[in-house]
Amino acid sequence: ELLDNVKFAIEPLSNPDGYFYSWNTERLWRKNRSPTKVAWCKGTDLNRNFDINFGGAGSSDFSCSEIYRGGSAFSELETEAMSKYLASVRHRLLAYFSLHSFGQLWLTPLSYSQKKVSDRQNHLAVAKHATAAIRAATGKRYEYGPATSLMYLTSGDSSDWVYDNLNCSHTYGIELRDNGRYRFNLPESQIIPTGQDTLIGIVSAVLKIQSLPESSSMPKRIKERLRRKRKHSSAKQRFQNDHQHRRKIIRKRKKAKVN
Repeated sequence: ELLDNVKFAIEPLSNPDGYFYSWNTERLWRKNRSPTKVAWCKGTDLNRNFDINFGGAGSSDFSCSEIYRGGSAFSELETEAMSKYLASVRHRLLAYFSLHSFGQLWLTPLSYSQKKVSDRQNHLAVAKHATAAIRAATGKRYEYGPATSLMYLTSGDSSDWVYDNLNCSHTYGIELRDNGRYRFNLPESQIIPTGQDTLIGIVSAVLKIQSLPESSSMPKRIKERLRRKRKHSSAKQRFQNDHQHRRKIIRKRKKAKVN
């Protein structure tokens, strides 16, 4: 039933070169494999390369760093492609979920600042609903809250870019299993259960977003467009009402003259 009303666009792999390298050379490789100014230090952290507070806290300009931001915002083919696609659907974008590991966390905006956003209460309500659904179904506890409260400052993050630049009211960073025992070396036996956590959480979140008041769940640009449309409609209705009222008065006066 949900799929009759909502279209899900899933990018299963945003860093193909880095993923391939992690299988064949360095198991815990994080970045992509693009060349940098330092010949022996390859790769940019794609989640520091988006054009939102680019180069700020939680990113590095040192090519050998694990959180190297890249030479400029959207300098990488991967982030450029992602941003172009997301921008192309910005007027239909209900929510955006960015998956990472590890920590079992649902993170709400912002990542680059401790500023409280206007959608904060809605974010917390959605994240609370999603994490409760996960715990009820699988027994796993996921914490939720602002990214800077549960983790650390991050600049150039995709979730913040979508929230601030594409005016999508609901963006969430999800840190998957586990909460520290295996860290990045999650056993193969945990792959399907982690997928189940994620599916349950995202479906629950979308249903919760849909249940929110219309003005809280729709993309910000659509909110503004509807606000202007309603304002215009109200003004138009007032004009029509005034016009009809004037016509009634004129008809009454004409009738009075005839009598």
